[in-house]
Amino acid sequence: MKVTVMGAGNGGYATAADMTMRGHQVTLFELPRFADKIAALRAELTIEVVDIDQKPVTTVRLAGVTSDPEQAVQGAEVILNPVPIFGYEDFARAVGPHLTAGQYLFTFGKGGGSLIYARVLRELGKKGILLGETNTLPYGATRLGDHRVRIEAPTTELITGSFPARDTEAVIGTLKKLYPDYSIRRAANVLEVLLVDYNAITHIPPMICNAARIASGYGRDDFHLFGKAENPPPVVELIRAIDRERMAIGEALGIKAYTLEEEIAHVGWGPKGHEREVLPLYDAIHTEKLEVCEGPYTLKTRHLTEDVPYGLVAYASLGKLVGVPTPVSAAFVTIASVLNGEDYWQKGRTLEKMGLDPNWDVETLKRYLQEGEV
Repeated sequence: MKVTVMGAGNGGYATAADMTMRGHQVTLFELPRFADKIAALRAELTIEVVDIDQKPVTTVRLAGVTSDPEQAVQGAEVILNPVPIFGYEDFARAVGPHLTAGQYLFTFGKGGGSLIYARVLRELGKKGILLGETNTLPYGATRLGDHRVRIEAPTTELITGSFPARDTEAVIGTLKKLYPDYSIRRAANVLEVLLVDYNAITHIPPMICNAARIASGYGRDDFHLFGKAENPPPVVELIRAIDRERMAIGEALGIKAYTLEEEIAHVGWGPKGHEREVLPLYDAIHTEKLEVCEGPYTLKTRHLTEDVPYGLVAYASLGKLVGVPTPVSAAFVTIASVLNGEDYWQKGRTLEKMGLDPNWDVETLKRYLQEGEV
């Protein structure tokens, strides 16, 4: 297929390289104000892919690299936007005027990106674009310069939804053409994708509870966010409390919700043979792969600056609409705001920013998610 990848960061480089390796004709687009970021790649069009040990895997040649939004999406069958959630609106406004009915557009990362695109496209009077999203990037990846990317670990399990939800089958069918080797779980709607935000659930309690250690640099060389010392049972209980608030919001929306420990064990992903043993939450989150990850060494990091305003603020806002109290999530938003000197309530992803009306009742919200209108 003719595929456009939007965003020339870690996820964008990995997606563009992977889609090319899978046989698609790929154009990489970056916003005009960041045109210098892709100047060298535009001249040569080649990306070397390396593995976790930085050993070469292959070198791919892209079909095109551009900062012209019209050129980027013209004729594209599928458009992929693997960027942090705060970038979605900028990309939506850049390419929105040039999108045409029948194109598929996916946001990869935090869920809810489809709602942002839908709001912008509605303002532009655009109809017929099929919007899909996943709850995470399809890869762990690091851009290593202008012509190199390290693909560290494919995230081969994606919770996928569409806006409106009536288009879900078509959207998932297209995603399976791109990733036939991935396991894809059909979300009831895009809010299920938004709610299963592992980072917002697990990053924030250990960040807040270890704030003094992080800010002072004490024991810097031996700090691991998911380590046992950093996550003793009381901190895990705070993770559990956020998770249960998240579940209650989903259940109020009629969404089948699984506990974090069930999600980790793949409950709900398919045949029984796909599932693993459901461990107590403390054991489930303490894994060798996560415990070895160093840092972070600052409070001004995405574990707070992204996960709080775009994760927990969304939880609290949705909770208010559906009548579910979220005192723990709300407390962490306030504490993180004070620690970092930012108003995450004001900056964060509120109902209005998601294109949702705070005066709707639950049935109106569900109808909007399903049909795209009220």
